[in-house]
Amino acid sequence: MTSRYPFPASPNGWFSVAAALDLGPGEVRAVHYLGRDLVLFRDEAGNARVFDAHCPHLGAHLGVGGRVCGDGIVCPFHGWRFDGDGKLVEVPRVDRTPRISARAWEVCERNGRIFIWYHADGTPPSFDVTGYREDEPSWTPWRSNTYRVRVHVQDLTENIIDRSHFLTVHDMALPEQEHFEVSFFGASMVVEQRLKVTAASEIGVEVNTKTTTCGPGIAAVEVSQDPLEMLTYITQTPVDDEFTEVNLLFSMKRLPDEDATEAVSRLNDEITNLQFTQDVPIWENKIYRKRPVLTKTDGPVMQYRRWFRQFYSSSN
Repeated sequence: MTSRYPFPASPNGWFSVAAALDLGPGEVRAVHYLGRDLVLFRDEAGNARVFDAHCPHLGAHLGVGGRVCGDGIVCPFHGWRFDGDGKLVEVPRVDRTPRISARAWEVCERNGRIFIWYHADGTPPSFDVTGYREDEPSWTPWRSNTYRVRVHVQDLTENIIDRSHFLTVHDMALPEQEHFEVSFFGASMVVEQRLKVTAASEIGVEVNTKTTTCGPGIAAVEVSQDPLEMLTYITQTPVDDEFTEVNLLFSMKRLPDEDATEAVSRLNDEITNLQFTQDVPIWENKIYRKRPVLTKTDGPVMQYRRWFRQFYSSSN
C-alpha cells in the first residue's frame, strides 16, 4: 500500500485466516493472506496448521491436491511428507531424507476463528489472543459476514476513536450523558463510550459500549445493558498491499425467550453490517493525512497512531 499509506501493509500481530467450523478433520485449503500463498489444514488429531503454500522441493502448491497424513501434509507432486512442524520426514523411494522444511506458522484457534502470528522479524508471539464467550452454550452461534475492503488495518481501527463520524456517517445522536474514554495497555486499546443509536428507533436507544483491541487484527465490541449482553467480534487481515479482509461476527447471551433472542440477534447483526458498509466507500477513496487538522470532537487520533507504531518493525 505504498501508494496510499506511509507504512507497511502488514503490521505484526495475530490475524484470522478462517472460521474454525469451516475446516473439518483432514481438510486442506489454499488461502492467500499477508501477501502470501498459504496452505491451511486440520491434522488427524484435530489441530489446525498453516504452512507456506509451496513445497520447498519443486514448488508445488501443498493446498492444491495435498493430503493430510498424521499431523502433517503430503505434497501432491512427488509425495514428499512433512510433519506438523513443517519438517520433511519422508521422500518415497529415497533412503536418506534431505534436511529441509516447509515454513510452519504459529497458530491459535480461539473465539471460533483460526489465527496465525505474523512478525516481519520472525519474533515469536508477544501477546495472546483474548478469549470470549467462556460459557459458550449460553451464547448464540456467531452470525458472520465477510468483506474485502481497500483499506489498511490501521485506518480501520482508527475509526473506533473517531467520535465525530458516528454522527455524520452513522446517523447517531448525542447521548443525554456523554461518556468517552480511551486507554492504551501494551497491545490493547480500550475505548469505553456511550452511544445513542437511531438505526432501530427515531428517538434513539442509548447504550454503553466497550471496545477492546488485541493487536492490529482483532477488536471486540461488548454491549452489556440489562437484560442484554452482546458481543461483536471483528477480525481484520491484510490480504495484499491493497485489500483487507474483515469478518464481522455477532453473538449474544441467550434470553429466556428464544424468539426474542432471535429477533434481537438478527436486528443487531443488521445494524452492525449496515454501519460497517456505510464506512466502506469513505475508506476506499480517502487518503492518509500524516498531520491532520484535528478538533476536540475527533478523539485522540495522534495518540492512537503513536500506539499503533509498536506493530511495525524495521523489517516490514
